[in-house]
Amino acid sequence: MIVDFLRRMKLLCLTALMFIIGCSKDLDGMTIQEQAIYQPYRYAEDKSQDKNRKPLDILNFSAVEPGHIVIDLLGGGGYYAELFNYIVGAEGKVFLQNNSLFLRFSTDELEKRLKNGRLKNVVRLDSEFADMKLPDNADLIFMGLSYHDIYVPREDPVITANRDEFFEQILAALRPGGSLLIIDHAAVPGSGKDTTAKLHRIDEEWAKNDIESAGFVFEGRLDVLRNPDDSRQLDIWKKEVFRKTDRFVHLYRKPGQDVVVKDEI
Repeated sequence: MIVDFLRRMKLLCLTALMFIIGCSKDLDGMTIQEQAIYQPYRYAEDKSQDKNRKPLDILNFSAVEPGHIVIDLLGGGGYYAELFNYIVGAEGKVFLQNNSLFLRFSTDELEKRLKNGRLKNVVRLDSEFADMKLPDNADLIFMGLSYHDIYVPREDPVITANRDEFFEQILAALRPGGSLLIIDHAAVPGSGKDTTAKLHRIDEEWAKNDIESAGFVFEGRLDVLRNPDDSRQLDIWKKEVFRKTDRFVHLYRKPGQDVVVKDEI
């Protein structure tokens, strides 16, 4: 009986080993962005969100490369920080930044993701809007569904952003020619920032004008997260639109190097 048990355990171990080897072989011939998506170490919860979040398209659009410095600003639990981790490699670094507001709902996921040095190239950065303590010379600042939060009025001044100071800090953190990638929930056109507090949405064209006026150059947009069935009039947490909102994706560049405007997709 014990012998049979040991044989079964040996078979299970060999099967698991062959599965891991097979997964590794599957990565051969993939782009580095595809390799990040298909890493066998990713959590099942993350993979279940891939269909909705289109990470391969986002990673390609970001143009992040090995050795880059990435700031995942207000990055929550770190879904994208993990993907960037696999791309930048040991020569690069990903700074996963959150303030005390975002840590209220993301601490458990964040600590699980980073436990025991699981992501070797990710640095946790907890800081407030007034002084985000961002590193210098970053290649990319990524804001996934959090740009609108700088316009949400809050009673607590610690978690309330000053728009001018915010942009001053992120401009200073980027190298000349560095990129700012924004994903956010689209509001009704013409509504500006009026629905940020109630619906957690922001008007796409208003956002573009706002970011350009802060000193960035618009480089292009990606339409893979659009949803024409979203009326843009519901709170993003309503079950009818939860994780199904119409989202815009914009890429901006800090002046300092030649800017090539990408075709809209």
